[in-house]
Amino acid sequence: MREVLDFFKNLFSNDDFRSFWSYGDWTSFHSWFYMIGDFLLWSAYMVIPMFIVSYALKNGKTFKDNKLYFQFALLVCLCAMTFFVDALMFWSPMYRLDALVRFIAGAASWVMVFYVMRNVSKAFSIRTGEEMQEEIESRIEVEKELKLKNEQLQEAERLAKIGYIKWDVINEQIEFSDSVPELLEVDRSRVLDYQNLLNIIHPEDAKQLEKVIDTIFIRKFFPNFYCRIILPNGDIKHLFVVGQVLLSAGGAISVVKGTIQDATEQRLYIQRIQAQNQALKDIAWIQSHKVRAPVASILGLIQLFNKEDLSDPTNSEVLEGIEEAAHTLDDVIKEINAKTEEDKENGGSAAE
Repeated sequence: MREVLDFFKNLFSNDDFRSFWSYGDWTSFHSWFYMIGDFLLWSAYMVIPMFIVSYALKNGKTFKDNKLYFQFALLVCLCAMTFFVDALMFWSPMYRLDALVRFIAGAASWVMVFYVMRNVSKAFSIRTGEEMQEEIESRIEVEKELKLKNEQLQEAERLAKIGYIKWDVINEQIEFSDSVPELLEVDRSRVLDYQNLLNIIHPEDAKQLEKVIDTIFIRKFFPNFYCRIILPNGDIKHLFVVGQVLLSAGGAISVVKGTIQDATEQRLYIQRIQAQNQALKDIAWIQSHKVRAPVASILGLIQLFNKEDLSDPTNSEVLEGIEEAAHTLDDVIKEINAKTEEDKENGGSAAE
C-alpha cells in the first residue's frame, strides 16, 4: 500500500530516473527521428477525436444519443497521450506518469472492447451511404404513392358524397375527413359537437337523433339511420349514417365511428316512386269503383232501349239516362287525367 501512495505522491517527480538522453548510445538523428514519430502519432491521434466530436455535435448528437463515437474519441485521446509522454521522456523521465497514462489507456481499451462486443450487432447494422440513399429514395416513392392514394380517396369521397367521422368518447375528441364539412356545408374550423349538430339538423329529426344516441350508450349498438339537415340557404339535405361502436377491454364505449353520405337524390327518388305508387293505387281505385258504375248504367240502359219501336216513349228516358251516365263517366275520366298530371308534377319536383 505504501508503494502505491509513494507512486502517486511522486507522480511528476523524476529525481530517481534518468532521461532517454542519459543512457544508451543515441545519435542525434535516431533520437529526433524517434521523437518526431511520437509527436506525429500524438498530433494525428488528437486530430481524429476532435474531428469526431465536432462532427457529432454539429449534427446534433449528444453522448447519450451515440456513446460509441464519443467513447472511441476518448480512447484515441488516451492513446495519443502515451506517445506524447513517451516523447517527453528524452528530457523529463516521468516514468510514473508514463505508467499511469499507459494503464488508463489500456483499461479504456478493454472497456471499449467489451462495449464493442456487446454492440457489435448494432455496429454492423449501420447502413452505408448508398444503402441510406436507396432507403431515402424508396421512402420518397412510398410517400408519393400514399399521397396519390390519399388524393384518389378524397376524390372518391367527393364523388360518392361520403365522409368519415370518428368520436373518441374517452378523450372527448372528434376526428373527421375533409369531405365532412363539405357535406354538412359548415365551416371547417367549426367544432362538430352534439350541440352544433342539433343546430343544423331538421327539427322533426332531432328526437330521432336523441333515440339513436340513447341506443348507442344503452345497448352499445349503432343503428343506421336517415336524417335531414337544414343548409345555410334553407334547402333540405338527406343524410344516411352508418356507424360502429368499439368497446374497451372493460366493456365501456371507447370509440364511435362511421360514415355520413348525402342521400338526397336517393330519398327524393324513393319519395317519387312512393308518390307514383300511391297515384296508381288511386287511379286503380277510381277505375274499379267510379268507372264501373256509369259503364254498368250505360250497359243496363242499352238493354232497355226498344230497338223494334223507336217511337217508344221509354227510349227517350233511356237516352237521357245514357247521357247522364256518359257525363258521369266523362267526369271520372277527367279525375283520372288530373291524378296523372298531378303525379307528373310531383315526380318532376321530386326529381329536381
